Amino acid sequence: MGISTYVEGTGAGPFESAYVSVDGSGQVVAYLGASPQGQGHETVFSQICADELMLCPDEITIRVGDTANLAFGAGTYASRSAVNAGSAIQIASAKLRGKILAVAATMLEVEAADLQMENGKVFVRTEPEKCMTYKEIAGAARPGNRCKMPVGMEPGLQVTHYFVPPTVTFSSSVHIAIVEVDKVTGFAELKGYSVVHDAGKVINPMIVDGQVQGGIAQGIGAALYEEVVYDEKGQLLTGSYMDYLLPTAMEIPTVEKSHQEFLSTRNPLGIKGVGEGGAISPPAAIANAVVDALAPLDITINQLPISPSKLRNWIKEAETKKHKIEIS
Repeated sequence: MGISTYVEGTGAGPFESAYVSVDGSGQVVAYLGASPQGQGHETVFSQICADELMLCPDEITIRVGDTANLAFGAGTYASRSAVNAGSAIQIASAKLRGKILAVAATMLEVEAADLQMENGKVFVRTEPEKCMTYKEIAGAARPGNRCKMPVGMEPGLQVTHYFVPPTVTFSSSVHIAIVEVDKVTGFAELKGYSVVHDAGKVINPMIVDGQVQGGIAQGIGAALYEEVVYDEKGQLLTGSYMDYLLPTAMEIPTVEKSHQEFLSTRNPLGIKGVGEGGAISPPAAIANAVVDALAPLDITINQLPISPSKLRNWIKEAETKKHKIEIS
């Protein structure tokens, strides 16, 4: 059994952007400066926006990569999107909520504090029959003589916000690997893997679990399989997937996962990064497990991957050394 822990600075700046609007049909559209590469941004950010505007996530349209609406965006890297883009869309949506309530209050001749939002409508708490739809409010917010926007507030139901993090957020986890080593072949087989991860507030548990599972798969590859090899003349010997080994679904166990939510104080949602977390600890956890499995032998692992040929050589060297000591 091997154990590894880590602490990682995530959610780096310099900033991230969001532009959220209600169009003339009452549809909420949000534009983001951070474009996804398959992480599920559309799902997570529609959840955050929907929570602020009291809608279902599938009623939010998420669009990315459109510089006509957002001139600046830092991008998706370094476990930063949920922290920065998530905070940007949350704050922009909260500001938009305030504009919607302000226009509705003028239309219904009540105070904004007396209003409630639900399912694309705004109504008076004590008189639910007095209500306005987002479509009606969007029409009333248009510039012109009939604009119902309060004095001093820009017409139109759209808000742009750039979130600038004060510094990074620190995520962490504990990884435990169970390994069985065949001393004859030098093959290390993963028998089990568990992780407890802290990414702050978990917005979508399924996506977070997927990020961790995928990261651990990458970490297992680094620990046991993937290696760039050159010959003595500098010629690359592992230039194709015939030679450069990658773990398949057969080699990756279903990871036992658990989450702790220690909220970050550096953004309004308490989020920390999760994208790279799964990949950091597996090499150390697996190496420690291999050393533990071979505890009678004096083996130190300080290079990767732990290939069968390397491990078999280390075992032979340790056994030879042990034998010499016993004889002396």
